[in-house]
Amino acid sequence: MEMDLAGQVALITGGAGAIGRAIGEGLVQAGARVCLVDIHPQRLDQACQELAGRYGPGIVLPVLADVRDSEQVRRAFARTLEEFGRLDILVNNAAATQIKAIDALDDPDIDLIVDTNLKGYVKCAREAVRIMKAAGTRGSLLFISSKNGLQGAADKSLYCATKGGELTMARGLAMELGKFGIRVNTICPDAVLEGSGLWADDAYRLGTARRYNIAETEIPDYYRQRSALKVNIEPRDVANAALFLLSERASKITGAIIAVDGGVAFVR
Repeated sequence: MEMDLAGQVALITGGAGAIGRAIGEGLVQAGARVCLVDIHPQRLDQACQELAGRYGPGIVLPVLADVRDSEQVRRAFARTLEEFGRLDILVNNAAATQIKAIDALDDPDIDLIVDTNLKGYVKCAREAVRIMKAAGTRGSLLFISSKNGLQGAADKSLYCATKGGELTMARGLAMELGKFGIRVNTICPDAVLEGSGLWADDAYRLGTARRYNIAETEIPDYYRQRSALKVNIEPRDVANAALFLLSERASKITGAIIAVDGGVAFVR
């Protein structure tokens, strides 16, 4: 990767997850400093220690915060400014999902998914844009949506709705923020199994096997075979797309949607 992100500062929500870690490492390799925001303290510490061990101290900042909480979001951005002095990039990546039929959802289920995937994205974008406007920064917002933002899925209707909402939000913000030189783009990955805490969860993994009437061990092959390219999506695949969209090479791209899914749900 070209080092065209040297000196820039990024904040990544869900930064200790598989996709967040991969994007964070890619940004560090491209010369940026990164704040990883997550709600899982052990995973967050491990991710930051690994990156610091590879790339040296002072490059990665861990911040424990819940994107559903406006004050915690504000403090995460304030901590980033205190540590690094600027903000150039927001990667909205934190997400919540469940496998439940619509009539089985209770209010806490609904609140978790909507408050994380929609309201959390709004709250983080709001803080990032305030900072970028005040500093006159021609920055970049990147939303990590999902293949399910483009294509529905049984027993995940609310998740699909929030991921579709992220796509529409990003396009609206692209129109709103273009005059300030702030770009807004979106990536829609298919399931990322490697290193994912979600797939380590028994209820989610076994629920997926039941949905598709397959054995648990057949899940990777199921996802591989349903794609046009017959591939599984790995964290670095999403990171590669993210680094392009965040780089100077994409300086005239905004409002775009890139599906990193091997050819499953095509952007229409």
